[in-house]
Amino acid sequence: MKRKVVMLIVVIFAFCINISHSQTWVKVDCGGQFSAALRSDSTIWSWGFNGNGQLGIGSTSQVIYPVQIGNNHYWRDIAVGASHCLAIKSDSTLWTWGFNGNGQLGDSTNTQRTSPVQIGTDNDWIKIAGGGYHSLAIKTDGTLWAWGFNGGGSLGDGTTVDKNYPVQIGTDNDWIKISGGGYHSLAIKTNGTLWAWGFNANGQMGDSSTINSLIPKQISNHTNWGDISAGFQFSIGLKSDSTIWSWGFNGNGQLGDGSTAEDSIPKQIGTDNNWVKIAAGSGYAFAIKSDSTLYGWGINAYGCLGTGTTTSQYNSPQQIGYDNDWSSISVAKGFISGSSVYGFHSLGLKTQKDNICATGWNIAGQLGDSTTTNQNQFQCVIGQIATNIDTNISSNTEILIYPNPTNSSFNIKLPQTARYVKILNSMGQVVEERMVYNQTELKFDLSETEIYFVQIATDKEIITKKVIVCKN
Repeated sequence: MKRKVVMLIVVIFAFCINISHSQTWVKVDCGGQFSAALRSDSTIWSWGFNGNGQLGIGSTSQVIYPVQIGNNHYWRDIAVGASHCLAIKSDSTLWTWGFNGNGQLGDSTNTQRTSPVQIGTDNDWIKIAGGGYHSLAIKTDGTLWAWGFNGGGSLGDGTTVDKNYPVQIGTDNDWIKISGGGYHSLAIKTNGTLWAWGFNANGQMGDSSTINSLIPKQISNHTNWGDISAGFQFSIGLKSDSTIWSWGFNGNGQLGDGSTAEDSIPKQIGTDNNWVKIAAGSGYAFAIKSDSTLYGWGINAYGCLGTGTTTSQYNSPQQIGYDNDWSSISVAKGFISGSSVYGFHSLGLKTQKDNICATGWNIAGQLGDSTTTNQNQFQCVIGQIATNIDTNISSNTEILIYPNPTNSSFNIKLPQTARYVKILNSMGQVVEERMVYNQTELKFDLSETEIYFVQIATDKEIITKKVIVCKN
């Protein structure tokens, strides 16, 4: 028996060392005060504010580190709004959760959901985008759909009436890209033309006016638009020649054109033609160049640009650090509270993609670093799976797992600061998870011979320990 246990430890532990590098993050997206991410094993994880169930974990409890949404391993894509989330499964079905006061979940109700709910029965969804309080999607046949808040015509269905179910926008079937802003929307067709609709008081549509449009309206006559990103009251576009363009509100320098004057038509940012990624948020923006360097501009509230300061504001692109391994960037969705706009955290992935990089506002744990401390530089330590096993950190001495090894059942003695316990198998998959409510001891029963990893989250840290289960 002893030989069997030793061999199991060697084989599975070696596999776990490798798995921390083979399972990677493939997409991150920022809500108003929460975040979500998709892993290469097709699992979805979320963290941050959860008062409306936007984390999708079955409760409204705030979590300050990544937690898996359910146990499903067949998610294909995610997108978030200010306080809701959308996802597509591998079978092309559409699922949503979170705040639903404007019908942005699309389930024909206005009831918030704390766990994913399927939207209709269609299985032909291919692309999704979350606006502040509305949602957009494209089907495999190229048709465009929208639902949720419709003030100013943000849905594009010719009305200003909110919809709590997906409605087709027009009859065209050549839509290829979509992006939802605070109250306006952008889209690109297969022929490279740019279209916009919704609220337009600051020229964020880009049609040289400040008049709202209730239906999609073509912007300029150019046919080389490759990507778009709708921020809060402004927009950014990327052309096929790798130039970037901006339009709309510019009070914080978010257009990046060297001024703070708003513009109602697309204007090129600088003269560089080596941009490959763009992201617009609530008063600031980022872009990545072909050499994988990161640039940011606009307001720098709470350090959301990651420049190492919190006071500076930039009206033209500034390189963020010196790293040249950025692969993607996401910016918080803007939301209004009182008379102010909020949403100031940023997430990024590097080419290694083992960790998530985060900076900015962290009042609700939206950075996912197990704290609620703001950061003014990108910290790339978020989201490690099955790593730092048995590290010598503060609460370790208060945690006791017994018996260990075990033939099935074991107990965990917890510190008073424990908030969450998660059991992962050697593949990094969650097999059981529990919230801790003033409990100092938990009992688990696992049926398979395996080395498991127990993650205990406290107020300040995540501690990982091994449990050996060896059936007779």
